[in-house]
Amino acid sequence: MPRSSMHNPYVLPWGTMHRSITRYIRSSWSAFRHPTATQRVLVVVSLVVAVMTVWEMVIYPAHYAVTALLSTVQVIAVLLIPVMPYPMGCIGCLAMLIAMLIPDPSGASMLLGTWECLFCIGYRSKHIANLVWPAAVIAIRLWFSLNLRLQTDAYLFLLALFLLCYAGGALLKQRQAIIRSEHDALLCKQAEQRIAFERRCTSAASLIHDSVTNDLVYTILALDNLMSDVDDSVLRQMLGTVRDRSSQTLNQVREAIRVLDGDESAIAAEEDRNFTSTIREQAREGDRYLASLGFSGATHTALAAECTGIPVGLRRVILGVMRELYTNIAVHASQQGTYDIRMSADGIRCVIDAVNDVGAATLLPDKPTSRRGLDHHRRIIESYGGDFRTNREDGAWMLHIDVPLNPSSPVV
Repeated sequence: MPRSSMHNPYVLPWGTMHRSITRYIRSSWSAFRHPTATQRVLVVVSLVVAVMTVWEMVIYPAHYAVTALLSTVQVIAVLLIPVMPYPMGCIGCLAMLIAMLIPDPSGASMLLGTWECLFCIGYRSKHIANLVWPAAVIAIRLWFSLNLRLQTDAYLFLLALFLLCYAGGALLKQRQAIIRSEHDALLCKQAEQRIAFERRCTSAASLIHDSVTNDLVYTILALDNLMSDVDDSVLRQMLGTVRDRSSQTLNQVREAIRVLDGDESAIAAEEDRNFTSTIREQAREGDRYLASLGFSGATHTALAAECTGIPVGLRRVILGVMRELYTNIAVHASQQGTYDIRMSADGIRCVIDAVNDVGAATLLPDKPTSRRGLDHHRRIIESYGGDFRTNREDGAWMLHIDVPLNPSSPVV
């Protein structure tokens, strides 16, 4: 077999080694440009350790040049630890192990650097075999103390510190892994909730399209046929009003379907509408609607010329509250009494106050009710930091709403 075709499984191909080295250099450069909190702490610790080691080298100069060289290697490794913790930690420990074998009675102790290097090895350790580093350091230090006939009992605490530094790094790594796992689980849960929400929106849009829009189209066609066969002008006008309202509702339902389907153009179109003019138009339409049913009262608006920056969701809920008020008055209020709706908006806050007499019997007894309309609006307004209160007293029903028009974000 040609030598070029032989494959040694214990030797990494040059291409694999090159990619690994390149990937590691890129990750180190990224860590240098965007340091984490742990790396910032390591920078401070490394600077202190390097200064202290250099100070020891100056105060206690080494007798041999190789000892000074090994101390310098450890200082450089310590300074590079924030960028490359594991390899520099190994180099720093190796420099200390070699220095301990040199019979030099002077020179830096290299203890601080060794502690930091062991901590970083434990912090970046991926295999239990890395325990050989603290074991080797403890063994060489114990051998050194026995040669110098130091008291072993007093030296045990110093030896234990090597193992504690390694264990501290390993525990920090485990703690960060748990935090990352919890964060990933939270992101996964949020993604699942978002997917479930999108599915509900899609299902709701399909249901609305298949039922509400089809029924409204059928209603409009039926009204067109009735209007063509009716000669009474008053009845024709009434049917035309119902037909226009049905057509308007159909357009709103289709817009709601586009929003549920995530159509950004529908949201952008709603943002482009003038909030003040839309509210005034809604108030005029609501008063005309109630007047046609025999109710007396009025809506009073005191609105700023320009109310901008209002979130789309808040615009919808304010308009939804206005529509809900007119519908509730038509269904539950007394035709012999009056209603009064006052709305003010100065660009900062919107205040709505409404009061109407409660009727003894409903005007539309067969109207299906959900009893959740105002509660739904209450939750949304309160999520924007607003105040939503209702009260019933002496035969009158009252509503008070106060909500900021430019909240930072809804409170979930």
